[in-house]
Amino acid sequence: MLSSVAVEDLSVASSEVPSSRALLRRALGLGLLVGVLVLVVSVLPGLEDVRERLGRADASWLVIVFACALAKTLSYVAALRGTLARRISWRSSWNLGMAEQGSNVLLPTGGVAGPALGAIVMRRAGVPTSIATPRSAALFLLTSATSFVAIIVAGTLSGLGLLPGSASWIGTLLPAGLAAAAVVAVAALGRLPVGEPSQAQNFVVRWRRRIAAVLRDGVQESIALLRAHDPLVIGGCIGYLAFDIAALAAAFAAFGGGGPPLGAFVLAYTLGQVGALIPTPGGLGATEGGLIGMFVLYGADAAPATAAVLAYRVFALGLPAIFGLIAFRQIRRRLRDDERTASVAALFSGDGR
Repeated sequence: MLSSVAVEDLSVASSEVPSSRALLRRALGLGLLVGVLVLVVSVLPGLEDVRERLGRADASWLVIVFACALAKTLSYVAALRGTLARRISWRSSWNLGMAEQGSNVLLPTGGVAGPALGAIVMRRAGVPTSIATPRSAALFLLTSATSFVAIIVAGTLSGLGLLPGSASWIGTLLPAGLAAAAVVAVAALGRLPVGEPSQAQNFVVRWRRRIAAVLRDGVQESIALLRAHDPLVIGGCIGYLAFDIAALAAAFAAFGGGGPPLGAFVLAYTLGQVGALIPTPGGLGATEGGLIGMFVLYGADAAPATAAVLAYRVFALGLPAIFGLIAFRQIRRRLRDDERTASVAALFSGDGR
C-alpha cells in the first residue's frame, strides 16, 4: 500500500478547492473561446457547406444529443459512487461527479484535473487519504481503459471483416494492437516495485517514486473494483463512453449523416479524443481538430463531420461546465460543515485501509 506521505503529497497539486469566482472566470473565458470559434466558422471562406448544414439542423436529433450527453454525465456519477462502495449518497455523488467533470472542462490540465479535484474534495470531506487518492486514480484509469477496450474491439472486428468498412489494417488492427499493448503495460504497473521516498533524495527522484506509487495503487484498486463486479462501476464506465459515442452519432444524424460505419466510427471517435490531452480549457481546438481529422480519415465527408463535431462539443463542454459550477458551490458549502465531515469519516472508519 502506498505510504501516507506519498498519498498526501500526490493527491492534490493544491490543498484548496478552486473558488466559485475563479471557476466562473474560467467559464467566461471558455465561452469567449467558443464565441471566437463560432465567429471563425461563420466568416472563414471554404466553410459554406458547413454553415449551410448548421443552419438546417434537425432539432429532434439535437434533443437526442442533449439526452445522450446528460446520460454520459450521469454514468460518471454512478461509476464514482460505485468506486466509493456506495458509502456516499447519490446527492453527494452528483455534486462530486459534476465538479470533477466540470474541472476537466474549465481547468487546462489535459484531463487530470477531475481526479485531482476528486481526491481534494474527498479528503477534506472526511474520506481517508488512503482511500480517496487511489480510488480517484482508479476511476480515471477505468474510464480511460474503457476507451482502449473499445479500440481493441472495434479495430479487431473491423480488421477481420466482421464489421463493415473499408479501412486497411493500419487503421484497424494496428490501433487495436497498440491499445492492447497499452492495457497490458498499465496493468503491469500494479506489480511495480516502488521504493519509499525520503527527504534525502532529490526532488525528481522523490516525485517519480510518488507518481509510480499512485499509479500502482490506482491499478490495484481498478483490478479490485472489476473483480467486485459492481454494476455501478462497470455500467457507469461503459455508459460514460457509450453515451458519448451515441451523442456524436446523433449529431451526425442531425446534420444529414455522412458518418463512417460503426467500427470505423468508434475508432475515429476514440482516436480523435487524444486531442483532449492537450492542456487547453476543455481541450478546445485540439479535440475538435482531432475528431474532424479522424472522421475524415476514416471516410466521413468533411462538411457533415465538421458540423456534427462542433454541435456535439457544445453539449460535451456546456453541460459539465454548467452543472460543475453549481456543484462547486454546493461542495464548498458542505466542506464548511464539520458535523457532515465527521459523519463522512465515520462511514469509512471500518474500512481498515
